[in-house]
Amino acid sequence: MQDAKIDGMGTIYGGEYKDVSIGGMGKLKGNIEAEKVIINGMFKSNGEIIANEFVCDGLGRILKNVKVKKAKISGVLKIRRAKLEADNITCDGVITCTHEVSADEIYIDGVCSISKMYGDKITIRNKNDGLTNSKIPTKFLMLTNIYLGRKLSLSHSLVDVIECTDLEASGLKAKIVKAQNVRLSNDCIIENLECAGQTIIDDTCKIGNIPNKQIEGADNMANASIIKILELYKSGKINVEEAEEMISIASNRSFKTENGAEVPSVGWADDGKIRIVAFRGTKLLKKSEAGTYNLSVEYKGEALNVECYGNLKCGDVLNNVDAGASVECYDIHGNVNSGHSVNCKDIGGNVDAGHSVTCGDIEGSVKCGSSINCKHISGSIDAGGKVNIS
Repeated sequence: MQDAKIDGMGTIYGGEYKDVSIGGMGKLKGNIEAEKVIINGMFKSNGEIIANEFVCDGLGRILKNVKVKKAKISGVLKIRRAKLEADNITCDGVITCTHEVSADEIYIDGVCSISKMYGDKITIRNKNDGLTNSKIPTKFLMLTNIYLGRKLSLSHSLVDVIECTDLEASGLKAKIVKAQNVRLSNDCIIENLECAGQTIIDDTCKIGNIPNKQIEGADNMANASIIKILELYKSGKINVEEAEEMISIASNRSFKTENGAEVPSVGWADDGKIRIVAFRGTKLLKKSEAGTYNLSVEYKGEALNVECYGNLKCGDVLNNVDAGASVECYDIHGNVNSGHSVNCKDIGGNVDAGHSVTCGDIEGSVKCGSSINCKHISGSIDAGGKVNIS
C-alpha cells in the first residue's frame, strides 16, 4: 500500500493507504482505510476513516464517521454529525462532537464539548485554563460556538450524556450521567446522576437529582450548616437562643403559605434548583400576590434550574427558568416560562412569555403576548405583535 502525504494544498481520494499525513491544507473525498492518519495542518474529511491510529496535532474537521483503535488529540478536532469510535481515546487538546464519542477507555485532560460519550472507563480532568492555553488563537475564542458547532467553556468540560462503567471527573458539566461507579470533584455540575455502585462526590459539586442513592460523604455535607451554626455560637457571635433557633430552622422547621400549606425551608429536594421567593414573615407569597411581581433578584454565576416569583437577572442557566415577571439572563439551556418579557442570549428549549421576547438563537418554539426579536427560531412561532428574525 502506498502513502498519502500533503505538505501544501491537496486532496486525498478514497482508497487504501499505509500512512496518511497532512502537513498543509488537505481534504478527503471518499472513504479510506489506513494504518495511520496524522493531521499536523488543516484537514477536512468528507469520507469515513478506518485506521489503527489517528493523531490530530493540527486542526481537523470531520463530517463522516471515524473508527480507529487508538485516537490522540493534541490539536483541535471538530466532529459534526458523525461518530468517533475507538478502543482508546486520549485528548490534551480540544475536541467537540455533535453526535457520539465512544471507546473502551477515554482520557480527556484538555477541553471537550460532546453530545454523547460512551465507554468502559472514562476520565475527564478539566483544566481551568485549558481553553486559554490551547492551540486556538485568542481572537478565535469568541467564534468557537459558531465554528465548532458546540459551546466551549473556560471552566468546565461539557458533555450532554455520559454512559460508562467507571467515571472519574473534575470540572465536568453534564445533563445525564449513568455509571456503575462515580467519583466527582472540583465543581462538577450534573443534572441527573444514576449510579448503581460506589458514588463519591466532594462538596464543591452540584448534583440536580440522584434517585435512590446514598452518597459517601453526604452526611457530612448535610451537617455542614449545623456545624457552621455551632462555630458561630462558640465564637460568641450568636447566643444560645439564636443558635437553637437556627438549628431548628436548619433541621425541622417549615414555612406556610397564606392558605396554610406548608413549604419546607431546607426540606426542599437537593435538586440543584435555585428557588427565589418572597415571604411575609413566615408565610410564602404566591406568584400572583401583590409584592411578588416587583421582586427583583440578580444572581451571579451559573445555575441548574431557577424558579423566581419576580424579576430575574442571572448568568447562564443549565436547565429551565420559571419567573413570575421578566427574565434577563445569558444562555439558558432549557425552557423559559416568564410572566412578562424575556431578554437573553441563546435558549435551548421553548419560550412562553407574557410580553416580548428578545434573544439570539432559540432551539424550540416561542409563544408570547407581544413582539419577537431574535436571530433564529427552530420551532413554531405564536406572537401577539411583530416578529423580527435577523
